[in-house]
Amino acid sequence: MAELAAEANGGLSGRRVAAVALAGVALTGFLMVLRFPYDRLAMFLAQRVEQRTGARVSLGPVSLALVRWAPGIAATGVQITQSDGTPLDLDRLGVRPALAFAWLAGNPVIATEVESARGGASGVVTFGSAPGFSGSLIDFDLEQLPQQRIGAPLRMKGRIDADLDVTLREAGPEGDVDFEARDGILTHPNLPLPMPFQKLDGELELGGQGWANIRKLELTSPLASGHASGTIGRAPEFASAPLALEIELTVSGAVQGSLRSQGVAIGNDGRIHAKVSGTPARPVVR
Repeated sequence: MAELAAEANGGLSGRRVAAVALAGVALTGFLMVLRFPYDRLAMFLAQRVEQRTGARVSLGPVSLALVRWAPGIAATGVQITQSDGTPLDLDRLGVRPALAFAWLAGNPVIATEVESARGGASGVVTFGSAPGFSGSLIDFDLEQLPQQRIGAPLRMKGRIDADLDVTLREAGPEGDVDFEARDGILTHPNLPLPMPFQKLDGELELGGQGWANIRKLELTSPLASGHASGTIGRAPEFASAPLALEIELTVSGAVQGSLRSQGVAIGNDGRIHAKVSGTPARPVVR
């Protein structure tokens, strides 16, 4: 019995030693985390962004934070001035290194979270010769997207949620985009008047033989509702890319007269089945 008691006491003592050792390691790690120079790491990342994009980055207070479910750093009061002088203010910007093979090729891969009045984003950004983004836009302001920069004559206002997996190649963007825009307005020089919409859903495949393959585009609007699909071909400029679209719409009486005056065939029930050729700048409806 004495031997059993001694063996039990010895085992308990061993567990206590292990617990104390683990507590010591945890405390040391905690102190290292508290003393880590996050501000220096943040400045390093900001400088890399400036070097690769031409933007100027100003950071507010920096601290440890969870970024996409793992430890990282976050800054508040972030100010970004893009290369064309356009300012962008962020309430919070969180970043951390992401696990990816691109690091082996010398291309940084950063997991990031963005919060601002103009919308949010969460995903993984890849730098290098073929930069890209894989993640989501959350309640994003459509006017902040580079519509004018790519020469798109169609303008959109409203808010959007989107899932993206896009890489920027020399020939243009490549990848998949699924989006839902809401409570917005569509304008185009060829539209007789701005078109408000409650919802605009789309599934796009970018790149390949053309600019985009439109797998799905569904519009819900008080003026017209329906769907479209087709392709936007390749051209040196987006505005001159060849269109090959098929559209089915039901239009309200408020716009039927204007569309008929442009030669659009509309059924008595307000339905339109049309093919669109031409270019984004000069579409031809038949």
